[in-house]
Amino acid sequence: MPVILKNSILIAAPCQPVFDYVTQPWRWHEWHPNSLSARAEVDRLQVGDHFDEVIEVQPLAPLPPRLQRQTHYVVEASEPHQHWQVRGDTGDGWLVIRYDLTGDGHQTRFERTLTFDVRWPTRLLLPALKRQMRRTSGIALGNLKVKLES
Repeated sequence: MPVILKNSILIAAPCQPVFDYVTQPWRWHEWHPNSLSARAEVDRLQVGDHFDEVIEVQPLAPLPPRLQRQTHYVVEASEPHQHWQVRGDTGDGWLVIRYDLTGDGHQTRFERTLTFDVRWPTRLLLPALKRQMRRTSGIALGNLKVKLES
């Protein structure tokens, strides 16, 4: 059964710059602790476009192991300044990241939904992985707020 993690935060910035920033995966490492790097062939990702990201998680933090995965994504949905969704393949599992934005022109409610599942043998670490992903997802949104409000 997949894990679903939802986080939301109010950001003191309009939807357009928030959307434009978060839909650039090559900038995710600036605010998400699990993102090491990302690259795409285009500057503005549209539905059907692909990109790659290197992610690293440490399910038993502060103890090893660190799990590093090359993740290949495809953009599944994009409604500028409203929502964006990608599906990724990690080699030993999959994930879907969805961003939903609502705003009043001065501030944006940003909601990030992460849905993921893993296969054997990583499945043995699923309870710890879920805890770690919940923690880093909260940190990521706090970092995003600081980055976009500064």
